[in-house]
Amino acid sequence: MNKVRLAALAIAFAMIGAAPAKAFCLFGCEPNEADVRKVFENLIKKKFDPDAKVAEFVMDRFWRLDVTGANGKGLDFFFHAKVEFPKGANLDCKPEGGENRVKEGCSASAYYSTTIQNQMIKDRQYIEPGKTIDFKDETRLDESDKGWKGQDGNFY
Repeated sequence: MNKVRLAALAIAFAMIGAAPAKAFCLFGCEPNEADVRKVFENLIKKKFDPDAKVAEFVMDRFWRLDVTGANGKGLDFFFHAKVEFPKGANLDCKPEGGENRVKEGCSASAYYSTTIQNQMIKDRQYIEPGKTIDFKDETRLDESDKGWKGQDGNFY
């Protein structure tokens, strides 16, 4: 090999080593269905019960977003999932009495969501043991210097 080719290779390898990893991302660089499922699982375990099991997860569609004010990009994912709650969730929120009164800090809503937007029920929700809940939900991931940040606070 001649000296010019060796010098060119040395310069190329030096540039590769100095560039950020995401600069070489050609395929599969955006979050995928597995990432979206992980965000959802993390939110389910945090909001409802750590022993909840996602039995079915199907991503329906997604939208790319330009987040103008933040000079970045975002992805909104829409999906449906079935989640099993073997031990139930928020058992202390079980309605009591003849009027099924709901305790303070608990919600009587039967709409279950992990979406961190205006549709999310902020109060804790009771789920009876052994119940399976259907979620028709969405989540968003925002691009940052560290990767794609999910609504669970983790990077993907």
